[in-house]
Amino acid sequence: MKHTFTYLFLIVCAMMSVRCVEKTYLVPIDADETDEGGGSVDNKLPDNYTSYWYYTYEALHTINYETLGLAAAADFKPYAVADRGDTLFVANIGAAGHSLILFSKKDKRPLTTIKTWQFNDAEKNFTSSINAIVATDERLYVAEQQSLIHVFSLPDMEYYSCIGNGNWGGPVFQAQAMTIKDGLIFARNKNGKVRVYKESDVTPENYQKINFYKETGPGAGDTSNNGFAAHYMEPDQEGHILLTGYNAKSIRVLDPALINDSFTNGTNIDIDELTWTLVFNPKTFATSDERMYATGSNNAINIYDYEQKEWVNAIKSVKGFSFTNPERIYREDDQTFWVSDTSKRTLVKMGVFKGEIREYETLSKNLVKVRLATTRSGEEPETFIVNIRTHEIVDPAEVE
Repeated sequence: MKHTFTYLFLIVCAMMSVRCVEKTYLVPIDADETDEGGGSVDNKLPDNYTSYWYYTYEALHTINYETLGLAAAADFKPYAVADRGDTLFVANIGAAGHSLILFSKKDKRPLTTIKTWQFNDAEKNFTSSINAIVATDERLYVAEQQSLIHVFSLPDMEYYSCIGNGNWGGPVFQAQAMTIKDGLIFARNKNGKVRVYKESDVTPENYQKINFYKETGPGAGDTSNNGFAAHYMEPDQEGHILLTGYNAKSIRVLDPALINDSFTNGTNIDIDELTWTLVFNPKTFATSDERMYATGSNNAINIYDYEQKEWVNAIKSVKGFSFTNPERIYREDDQTFWVSDTSKRTLVKMGVFKGEIREYETLSKNLVKVRLATTRSGEEPETFIVNIRTHEIVDPAEVE
């Protein structure tokens, strides 16, 4: 975990007492500290050191049809999301028509909406729902359902090129998820196979002429997706690519290093022993240093803790917003995520925070009842139950 400061708590408890009050010392234990006279500060932890904290989730901002200046609620239905710098790229699959909305995160206002563009002296447009958006330093890749991957240059958003010709039998077969790694574009087809394209082949001259470089097998149980359930893929820190397998209730782990000139099309690049087996059908996910947040068939944001190696919570509401269908989630940074609720037609900026437990009552080995805690707005007297192993707030009804 990365922390600028670590709070040191001296627990003062009476023997046999169930209520403890924690005294806080604001001493950064991960830095060389000196006192005002230049002497060293002793950062040694006390023998009875205990530190309790918990996660909270909050809707920091919401985007709906009114935010965007649209005429009716039906006009906006957020789907795929990406960002680069201050710009948030939002796929709108609502009644206003297939479009890409550029939104300023800082000013909290729409910058522009792209529905049509000029290329080769002709007007072009999105012809179907946008399934995936990937932003690199120089390009924005936008995959739409009708077997096309559009490419815009960044930061000017000039149309650059297109992969696919709109035909199912062409180079792109209804791409439903997409990512880029080491100069290669990976796109999950409707049939679960992954087609790979070279970024170097993407030029204005190759508009709709780019063929796929390689094509992998579909992976165990992850084949056709006729219902067009949301999918997502992105590289992990180990150099693999994670890809949701909705039908298989799994997250596939792909080895992109296997893709080379001698690769035989149809060969699986799944690392089967690393496949995530889930109890829900996953749609999309977003990762932080400590956790994974995944949307799925249970209409919740499912939270996986890397340290505990387990799914520790499934949240259906956050402070300020209750989800109905959180279809997709996208990570801006470790504390900020964007959730597309397609039923409520709202894009939610969700903040993840850590609160400090100041006073508590021990209920069991892992559960404490909080009496006083710090929140984003300061120290507040609140009563709730926290699992100190998972750092999640627990529903009292679940406590025997």
